[in-house]
Amino acid sequence: MIGSKISIITVCFNCEGLIERTIKSVIEQTYTNVQYIIIDGGSTDNTLSIIKNYENNIDVLVSERDNGIYDAMNKGLEYATGDLIYFLNAGDYLYNNDVLQNIIEGLNANPGSDIIYGDQIYYDDTTEQRRSNYYANIPQLLLNGCCHQTIFAKKSTFIKCGNFNSNYKVYGDLDWLLRALIGSNLKMTYIGIPIVYYLRGGVSETNRNKHYFEWLEITRKNLNFYHLVYFAVSSPYSLCRYLMSRRRIRKIVEDKK
Repeated sequence: MIGSKISIITVCFNCEGLIERTIKSVIEQTYTNVQYIIIDGGSTDNTLSIIKNYENNIDVLVSERDNGIYDAMNKGLEYATGDLIYFLNAGDYLYNNDVLQNIIEGLNANPGSDIIYGDQIYYDDTTEQRRSNYYANIPQLLLNGCCHQTIFAKKSTFIKCGNFNSNYKVYGDLDWLLRALIGSNLKMTYIGIPIVYYLRGGVSETNRNKHYFEWLEITRKNLNFYHLVYFAVSSPYSLCRYLMSRRRIRKIVEDKK
């Protein structure tokens, strides 16, 4: 994977106050074998004007209406020609100028891995907090959550397990990752370095409780008996909430019949 091309995909919509920092964190990387793709949802503010200031550094720019973030991310995949795929949302930005170089080195040190990942720095106007993404198994991933801005995946992973399910509004990245790790039995390696500054209060973060049923549907499709046992041992509260919520879903479905 030495010298591999990295396709970076940024999806955005009406984010004139955020997009420039995201773009600059990509184009200022010391590693230069990069394809940069921006998928805009048809912004009506100054987002496009700002993007066009950097058009010499952007390989693909698409601006049109979409059906949500995962539909936009799938559009980006259609244009991706890199060996590695990475999604960096507007408002988020790479930790430093050497992140991509470190990723390539991490991949070269773990040639059997399909996906490599690191940590994120949660930030807002006043605070920063580093969070480790490390997990030892699938149930721990479900408990800790998934941050796709810390994940680099070989393009072959999307060929093997498919793109994002655009029917999901918040947890489409978790659904994809579980399909990759469980359904396709792909290998994921933690490299223990900070990857990204992740903006607090984004669309997915603020809507997680609203779309909790979406999380339940995704876990229902993927969890097995072993996962439930792990929940029972490591987090009885999470297991109880999970089981009670599944009963609520069944009741709602039955009431609609």
